[in-house]
Parts: sequence; C-alpha cells; structure tokens
Amino acid sequence: MQTIISGFRATLSNILNNKQTFFLSVATITISLFILGLFLMLFSNLNGLLSKLDDEVQLIVYLNDDITSAQRKVLEDIISKFPFVKSMTKVSKKSAWKEFQTNMSENLKPLLDMKFNPLPASYKVQFYEADNRLIHIRELSGQLKAKKGIESVDYGQEWIRKIEKFMLFSRLFLFIMGGLLCFGLILIISNTIRLSIYSRQDEIELMLLIGATPSFVKIPYLFEGMLQGLTGSVLALFLIKGINFYLKDEFQSTIESISMEFQFIAEPYLFGLVGLSLLVGLVASYLSTYQFLRIYKKR
Repeated sequence: MQTIISGFRATLSNILNNKQTFFLSVATITISLFILGLFLMLFSNLNGLLSKLDDEVQLIVYLNDDITSAQRKVLEDIISKFPFVKSMTKVSKKSAWKEFQTNMSENLKPLLDMKFNPLPASYKVQFYEADNRLIHIRELSGQLKAKKGIESVDYGQEWIRKIEKFMLFSRLFLFIMGGLLCFGLILIISNTIRLSIYSRQDEIELMLLIGATPSFVKIPYLFEGMLQGLTGSVLALFLIKGINFYLKDEFQSTIESISMEFQFIAEPYLFGLVGLSLLVGLVASYLSTYQFLRIYKKR
C-alpha cells in the first residue's frame, strides 16, 4: 500500500515537472478518442435504426392477376405454417386501390381518372418478435418466390441491404481506425513518459543504486500513462456528449418522425473506450520504462 501511495506522489511530481508535455499528450489523446467516439456514436445509432427496421418490417406478397384458387391455397398454407408468422392479412385489388386513393398526394390525383385498377392483390405478413427476425423473413421470402402466382415479394430488402452493407463497412472502418489510433497513442504516451523518465534520470539511477526494485521505479510512470489515457478519454466523452445534445436539439423533429431516440454511445462501447484508453496508457508507459531499465542494466 505504501508503495502505491509513494507511486501516486511521484506521478504528481512528474506531471508538475513536465506540465506542458503532459497536457499536450492529453490533448492529442482527447482529439483522437473524440474522433473514434463520434464514429462509435454514429455506429450505435445506425445499429438502433437497423433494430427498429427489424422490429417493424413486414413481408408483402404481391399476386399475379391470373392467380388460381389452388395457387392461392398453396401460398396461404406456406405462410400460415411458417413458425414465426404472427398474422396474414389479405388485401384485394379493390382494397389496395382504395388505400392508394386515400394516401395519394395531390400530384397523383390525375391517376383517379384511369379506367382500370393497376394495383395487384397481396398478402401482408407480420412476424413475431424474435432474434434474427430478418433471417426468418428472408427464408419465407425465398420459399414464396419459387411458387407460381407470385408477382413479387417485398420487405424493403434494398434499403435493409444498403444499411447492412454500411454497417459492415462501419465495423471494418472502426476496427482499422481504432487500431491505427491505438498505435499512434502508444507512441505519443510512450514519448511523453520517456521525457518524464529522462528528466529524472539521475534520481532514478540513484534509487536503483541504493536498492530500489525495477517495479518500484516503474509504478509512478505506469500511473502517469494510465492517467493520461483516462483524462483524455473523459474529456473526449464530454465533447461527444456535447455533440450529442446539439444533434438532439437540432434534429429533434426529424428523429421523432421516425419514432427513434438519438442515442449516446452504447454502454459496451462506452466502457470499451475508457478501458482501451487505460490499457493504451499502461502499455505505452510500460514500454518506455522497460526500455530505460534495459539500457541501464547494459551499462
């Protein structure tokens, strides 16, 4: 316990003796984690949007006008026996046309003069809440497309496919960018700790000569590296929270129109960001002290 207390005191002394270097290092860490955190916030909200689409998506099966009763029976049997189907609503051509007339904009009013109904009959299929519901919808969609009497099957797959591709790209981008930032931060913190070590080189060498262990020498610098990482992550999170408040206030009406709440960084990513900053600080300071002690032993 005494060793830890002494280590904290030495850490504060190191910071006071190298204030400018310490704060420049923290500022760089803050900016780097701020950029990474913004992408994590974007990723969290896109993930929420995809989950919302997953919750609300329904399958619409459009039928050919010349579909037979036997073909209808086959389709209805497939849908009703599919284990994740909650309900199936039949929509006739007449009902579809009436709904279209009710919801059409002024620009489309001339279509009311048409002598025929161009809309097909359909089935609207809703699903129970379940994990990987989109997978089940795709499975049923694939079964139905192979049957006769089907004009098309739609569940917003193009939009969902685009969002999923973007999510995959975001994961890859975050992984690569996170790796590069971690490498850069390790170099920055490592150099800061190295400067702190060399500013007290004579004192450290004296401590080693009178019997101080390498672990005792390392502790203040390990604390300093972790403190740099923690301070940078906390400041970055405050900045990201400010951006979050601004976006909520600026785009509140748009967010409410899609019944979605604009989120801060999801908790797993939030704790991961803080933990990552502590780990980076620890690794960087360990590398600096290890390198110094190895050079000292070779003398």
